[in-house]
Amino acid sequence: MLPIRASKVLMVDGVEADARMAARARRLRRGIRADVVRAVGDAELAAVAAGELAALPRHGMDGDPRPVVIFNRFRFGEAPGRQRRRLAAYPALDAWRLAGYGGFDWRESGSPAWRRRHGLVCQSAWHLHAIVGCHFRCAYCNFGHFLNIMMNVEEFVARLDGWMRRCPRQTLFQYDNYTDAVCFEPEYGGARLLVEHFARRPGRTLELYVGKSNHVDFLLDYDHRGRTLCCWSLSAETQSRRLEAGSAPMERRIEAMRRCQEAGYPVRVRLSPIIPVRDWRRENRRMIRLLFDRVRPDLVTMEPLRFLDAADLHNLMDRDLLDPAFLRRMDEAQGAPYAQGCEVPEDYRREIYAFFFQELARVSPDTPVAFCREKRAVWSAFADEFARRGQHPDRYVCNCGPTSDPATVAARAQRNRSAAAAGGGRTR
Repeated sequence: MLPIRASKVLMVDGVEADARMAARARRLRRGIRADVVRAVGDAELAAVAAGELAALPRHGMDGDPRPVVIFNRFRFGEAPGRQRRRLAAYPALDAWRLAGYGGFDWRESGSPAWRRRHGLVCQSAWHLHAIVGCHFRCAYCNFGHFLNIMMNVEEFVARLDGWMRRCPRQTLFQYDNYTDAVCFEPEYGGARLLVEHFARRPGRTLELYVGKSNHVDFLLDYDHRGRTLCCWSLSAETQSRRLEAGSAPMERRIEAMRRCQEAGYPVRVRLSPIIPVRDWRRENRRMIRLLFDRVRPDLVTMEPLRFLDAADLHNLMDRDLLDPAFLRRMDEAQGAPYAQGCEVPEDYRREIYAFFFQELARVSPDTPVAFCREKRAVWSAFADEFARRGQHPDRYVCNCGPTSDPATVAARAQRNRSAAAAGGGRTR
């Protein structure tokens, strides 16, 4: 695992009493330096949540918090009445899965009601969560202040078949977009358990979120049988080195993709978040060409920076690193209404997308491309580009869509190639 310098390690009641959980805690502890290690019950954990974890400022470029590490456990089978009483007594545990509930969670975004409410295009799905919090210190994020790690992973995996029977049409299950899950491996052991579980489940695919890491050597010999895909967030040179502290630089992420692809894993790329630094076009042009020179991602999604306005940019980042035109448009838009996550003005988002469509068309015109949580009107503005790649906002494959498994994505790409060869240039 990647080492962690923590402020404290809190061991939730019950972890040390279970042999497998206690062994997992010992393995992880070898990679964690902490001044304090102690056992806690609900009252003390709730006090930490309501105090130290109540306000989690974004890291900025200089932030280097020493996280609170929590060795927690899922409370599977706990009666609903007990859950309600516990959360009523300790409401602070309702944040960040500190209470130990969940793990197989419904993402509402994409439902008809959600689309009407937010005006954005997305797809609903069930997804898998066992860890919340991150090793890295990206300037725009705040997930480095704590790590909530569920220790009874064997019990989590043993419940998967029953959970998946609830959603027989879902073929892709993402794990774990609340962290860069590989950073805790192989000591944690969740990746191996999940990879081997899905390897024995034809028609189901695990999406392992590698994120901004290149820590993949432990994966290369796993018997995945092609039923695990590895997904990265990729950013160009300045962003990966200067704005995403602690993460693997761009070239190392791409090399990790190459190694995983060579080991038989399908690989997938999120251009997320796209931050327009100075000379961002040149840097991203080089990144895309390097990516496709070394790897054949089955799909690419795009997502500009979200949840920051102009004031946040000025507070969190060195403005000299950012594109002056981007800063000017953000300053002009300060205070104007916007849809959730659409702080970057729409005209500038379209400019970003147009550039990436152009560059992707040069290197891989048949690879499916999608937006992540974008307005329907913006999808419509690029309708021809999407049609050439067999995509439409009502029927599309994307990074974590419930039916965006590698076989479905590969079939989409093959139809795109066939249509282009026939001279049609578009598929339906």
